[in-house]
Amino acid sequence: MTKGIIISGGWGTRLRPLTCTIPKALIPVVNKPVIERQILLLKSAGIKNIVLAVSVMDDVLKEYFGDGSKFGVKIYYTDEKNPLGTAGAIKLAERYLKDDNFFMLNGDVILNFNFKEMLQTHERFKGLGLIASKVVPDPSRYGVLITEKQSNKILKFLEKTEYSPPDGKYVPMPINAGVYILEPEIFKYIEPNKKMSMEHDVFPILVSEEKLYHYPIPGIWKDIGKPEELLEGNIQLMNDLLASSDEKKENLIDDSLDIDGKALIYPPVTIGENVVVRKNCRIGPNVVIGDNVYIGANSEIKDTLIYNKAYISNNVYIEKAIVSDNCLIHEGVKLKGNNQNLVILSSCVEVLENLSIIAPSNTSLSVCHHEVIRSDLT
Repeated sequence: MTKGIIISGGWGTRLRPLTCTIPKALIPVVNKPVIERQILLLKSAGIKNIVLAVSVMDDVLKEYFGDGSKFGVKIYYTDEKNPLGTAGAIKLAERYLKDDNFFMLNGDVILNFNFKEMLQTHERFKGLGLIASKVVPDPSRYGVLITEKQSNKILKFLEKTEYSPPDGKYVPMPINAGVYILEPEIFKYIEPNKKMSMEHDVFPILVSEEKLYHYPIPGIWKDIGKPEELLEGNIQLMNDLLASSDEKKENLIDDSLDIDGKALIYPPVTIGENVVVRKNCRIGPNVVIGDNVYIGANSEIKDTLIYNKAYISNNVYIEKAIVSDNCLIHEGVKLKGNNQNLVILSSCVEVLENLSIIAPSNTSLSVCHHEVIRSDLT
């Protein structure tokens, strides 16, 4: 029976300071950790046995996911004591995966597509591997796939350092989306206890043997390497979940919401459990609010992610920001990003009354965890 492995051990350096206190694999995406959403996609395709390849903050991940029973799956763990690369990570899990083909997922991508259809495609092609691909306008940050249109066979696998577009102008190209289906024969290509990369060391060999194919993703895919991509990915997934829902909904709001009748919600908005919204608030569009959040009167929030247990006082304005868990925002505060540049508060940040934190025009503005902000930041 098909199984799955999720590579969940990265440091998430580009998402700092958010990942200083939260493992990258537990970063919330529409109020569920990113790899929990991946687990649910695997489960929807009938996959019940899943390996989490963990390293950084592995104790936190193990505490959250346990044996997988609360998600209706069986979860196993491999502990990567020293960095072994993407290929080395799955080699550690060979004893769990050697009996059948398996999905391999990078744990830092937002996804929403039919895994069952991808598996059926793999079985039809009968290759050794199938790579999910996505056409992006600027492929310079990803591995580029040179493919044969008729057969979906991959002719060349170019890492981002190897891709040079004609005339220096990037054009839309299919890229490696970090989701694979692999046959157990793949383990013959990976040396034990050695740092190896699927992209650099294994896939080029499969290409030369004409055993590697690609599957164009029909649904949502977003890398969450950077905070602005995390915000964009949340908004994309929220819209996709609303569009694919059997019920016609404008928002994803838990029934426990305590909202004053004079507050306004501008879709799309996601609101978790036990949230309080007081009078004359304006929430949305493009807002995701976690569990146990309080939002005081006359506050306005748009284009923003707010994690669990945040307290936002009266007369607060927040736009283009990420507010992590347990933050305390006092009365009259203004947090404002612009374009791709966000205001980012890590866990347990406190912002004192009537202060402004404004992102500059050329970069995001980040505040590390447990800081107390006592003066304006711009």
